[in-house]
Amino acid sequence: MIDIEKLDNKLYSVKYSFYPKGDKESLWHAIRNNREILKEAIKIKRNKWNNGDTILGINIAVEMLNDYENVFEDIYNELINIIYINRDIARLVPNGGNSLLLLSLTNLNLKLTEDKKAFAVSEAMNKIGTMKYQQKENAYAKMLDNEGITNEEKTIINIDGDNYIVGLKSKKEYFNYLANILSDTQAHGVGAFDIRYYILKNSNWTMEEKQNLIWDFYADSNTYDNYLETWESNVYNELLNYNERNTTITREDLFNKYTYENILVYCKKEIDTKRFWEEIEFCKEMHKLRPEQWELTLSLRKKQLK
Repeated sequence: MIDIEKLDNKLYSVKYSFYPKGDKESLWHAIRNNREILKEAIKIKRNKWNNGDTILGINIAVEMLNDYENVFEDIYNELINIIYINRDIARLVPNGGNSLLLLSLTNLNLKLTEDKKAFAVSEAMNKIGTMKYQQKENAYAKMLDNEGITNEEKTIINIDGDNYIVGLKSKKEYFNYLANILSDTQAHGVGAFDIRYYILKNSNWTMEEKQNLIWDFYADSNTYDNYLETWESNVYNELLNYNERNTTITREDLFNKYTYENILVYCKKEIDTKRFWEEIEFCKEMHKLRPEQWELTLSLRKKQLK
């Protein structure tokens, strides 16, 4: 009988060590072509602390999600089903990378049922910065008010070894924030490229659904504006670094004037052009669904001048 955990550890060791690339590929190819190994690897077990579920071969599962085009479809779908019905499994973050749920969403060809879509959205809504999170924060602040806890009463808080005098309410809100950051509800990525980004990019959700989600996902308009700028900067900088050719391409031209054919001339390769163009189109769509604040202000001024 195959020792899945031992094999899984070997896969991890080969992947994150100085083994030659060929060794890494040959080991994974041997694993992905063995149905018995794959089926055994995604079996659920209790974690070593006995406070949640995990799977026998977590590194194998990660590779299955990354190499979805080359693994057995039925076993891949079985893994997907496990992720979307078991929050413990969905929130697993192997080796400090992305959660299994987020990795599943990188497969843009994966068809999701309405239940799976709802599950992904419910996990995304737990992220710090959503409307749901803001409502919970407001409710917590109101509870403190109802209990008579204010900042008039002073207390000491220690941050990185230094003591600060702060209001009691602020201290409790700070520790509540820390508790949320450390919670496994935050498992699905960080910053601009967390699970919310992958949902907004995903074709399983209609434009009408995204129209609502893009407002619910980002309660603070400044945060949303910064994230949209980050998405644009990422594709722009990646395109500039694509090859060593000098180029006069500007960010404004990229998002306002350039066509698919312009990008193809620059990239030469259809597959890379398609990837860049999808990112450009995504950013354009986000501007339409939720314009940045300066765009809303400009639009309002134009209406006032008419």
